[in-house]
Amino acid sequence: MVETGGWGGIAHYAWNLCQALAQEGVDLVLFTNAQYELAALPCSFRAEWCFDAAVGYVRTAGALLRRLSILSPDVVHVQSLISTRFDALLWPFIRRRMPLIMTAHNVRGHENTPWASWTAWRCFRTADAVIVHTQESADTLTRGVSRGTRVRLIRHGDYAFFEAAERQDRKEARRLLDLPRDRKLVLAFGAIRPYKGILGLIAALPRIRVRHPDAHLVIVGPLLVGTQDEYREAIKKAGVEAGVTFRPQYVPHDRVGTYFAAADVAVYNYREVTDSGSLRIACSLNTPVVATAVGGFREFLTDGVTGRLVPSGASELLAEAISDVLADPPGAVKMAEAARALATSAWSWADSAKATLALYHELLGIRSSESPRLLSSQDGSEAPAPPIGTTKTHGT
Repeated sequence: MVETGGWGGIAHYAWNLCQALAQEGVDLVLFTNAQYELAALPCSFRAEWCFDAAVGYVRTAGALLRRLSILSPDVVHVQSLISTRFDALLWPFIRRRMPLIMTAHNVRGHENTPWASWTAWRCFRTADAVIVHTQESADTLTRGVSRGTRVRLIRHGDYAFFEAAERQDRKEARRLLDLPRDRKLVLAFGAIRPYKGILGLIAALPRIRVRHPDAHLVIVGPLLVGTQDEYREAIKKAGVEAGVTFRPQYVPHDRVGTYFAAADVAVYNYREVTDSGSLRIACSLNTPVVATAVGGFREFLTDGVTGRLVPSGASELLAEAISDVLADPPGAVKMAEAARALATSAWSWADSAKATLALYHELLGIRSSESPRLLSSQDGSEAPAPPIGTTKTHGT
């Protein structure tokens, strides 16, 4: 299993999938970053901290190829690219030597950078199979890859692993995060990028505060595109400086659940999306959700049942939906509980692992009773490979 960044949503996904596959009897190794944020978590698989941003791409690719040659895996399963430029050459080369599966966490590039998009599609078309998490992604990918490539819809698992052993109550969570304890907190969580519509959410906050003067917006996540000044200016223009906490910083794994425990509602004002790990965190942790009716959101949220859905770009309807959720705590709890029930039933990591393992078997043409190796060592060595470099290409 190849996951190059070691942090954020794809790292969290890979950890959960590897854990579930290991419990299905798969002998696997996760190739991840030297700064792997989940290294301290107990797990049932072996992780090698292989990638280091300080090392150039040529050395990275060469070391990866040598490691694959030594391990001789039955299947290579790629969760994230090393480079959004040069991987267009690397993975076709590897695929000629061993079965290759790509997981397309994003079928469309968030910023639609032509070169990055071309690289991603080149890799998808090269792979023996591509895994997606939503039907919209499956439809989009099927139209764009060759007939020989299997496109398989395998649902993204839940994110209950963010929940603390002892669930924090709202007041305690706010105290730990130094957030207002007597306000109604609206949470925008995850990597800050234009397609997430955070500027539109800021613009809608004055309307929300007409009905709820104590409404307070919390924006937290690494700022990947844009500048802090851009967001601070939007907050100032909306006249809500006292009503916003802006934290453009990455949230460590052990703090993620605390933010959702602190919130009255989590908001996803996305312009477009195929899937969102952040929304799945909210649903898994019992936090009420307001989201735009775009992409994958329409596949697993039902308006008024598991969350509130509003049209993208409809600022007044967004403000109204958020205000309605804040005005009806019992109704918000009911929707959150329904979303959590969905997460624990339809978004099972065990089911995802079984479907993924079946795909491995299909590619290898072996009986389902035999368990393939993923990057498993044949020389018996348990020592991790030396760091081999990466360029991070994703966020939370």
